[in-house]
Amino acid sequence: MHDTLPPQAPLDNACAYHPGKQAVARCVSCGLLVCSDCRAIRWNRNYCPSCAGEYSGWYAQPGSPPPYAPPPVTRARKVREVVFPGAPWGVGEAMIIFAIAFTVASVASLFLYGFLRTVTSTTNAVFLLLFFSSVLLYTLLLAGTFFSVRVRHGSTATALGLKLEGLGKGLGLGLVIGVPLFLGAMGLAYVSQQLLRDTSSPDMVSRSIDEVSSGGVSAVFVFILFLTLVILAPVCEEIFFRGYLYPALRNRMDRQPAMIINGLLFAAVHFELIGFLPRLLLGYGLCYIYERQHNLSGPITGHALYNGTILLLSGLLGAL
Repeated sequence: MHDTLPPQAPLDNACAYHPGKQAVARCVSCGLLVCSDCRAIRWNRNYCPSCAGEYSGWYAQPGSPPPYAPPPVTRARKVREVVFPGAPWGVGEAMIIFAIAFTVASVASLFLYGFLRTVTSTTNAVFLLLFFSSVLLYTLLLAGTFFSVRVRHGSTATALGLKLEGLGKGLGLGLVIGVPLFLGAMGLAYVSQQLLRDTSSPDMVSRSIDEVSSGGVSAVFVFILFLTLVILAPVCEEIFFRGYLYPALRNRMDRQPAMIINGLLFAAVHFELIGFLPRLLLGYGLCYIYERQHNLSGPITGHALYNGTILLLSGLLGAL
């Protein structure tokens, strides 16, 4: 005589927890079939014991495991690769830093321009304002960036791409990609200028470059413009937009959306309609360079090449 009964053969449409019982419902969460003893009704919907989170009193012997317990069903969630592991800061944090720096620099520039107009000509005032407002903006921007990286998140400057590893390759990549990037941006600038010639006024940078191309600008102010556009802007803007903002985007989305959004933000914060498309392409291309090497030497080189070439061509036009 057997001490235990032989197991029952599973029925068609049998309960996942009791193979010997006919199922009467299907769990709306995981899809398992359940019998009348296992079915839990919540808000007029059928659930299995695992999804309902209730087990007691559902089996013939309370506290005993069911004859067959399928593995719990979990919804697989894609784990996103952390491309920049040393960059835990968020996009919102970067935007707050930029908003504070831009607001303070803009208010200070209004007072500074009024003062400069009283002591020098309008042309000289524009050049001096561009330099001093850029210095103030970049100082605030970098202060907020390094405070976030070092103090709030305990990271290092290498997380911003400021490192010697890959320096040479980054420089080469910046030169190689910078040339076609410049040509493409100039093509977009020409198209934008033709379409928006009568609807957009140039920003302070464009006005300064136009003054250089018209000739008659002092060498001192040309040097100030060179220092601002070819040294300060590439270094400071790349630290923030590519070294700080781009990793925050990239760790939360795929490469193409991150590069496009970074380019859009980079173009938008310059507040010039005609220059929007060229700067969008420039920002996108500089993100591509940074993605390849994780070293800011490439984007800084490409950015400096772009600004320097524009300034050089303006100077040559002024000399002709």
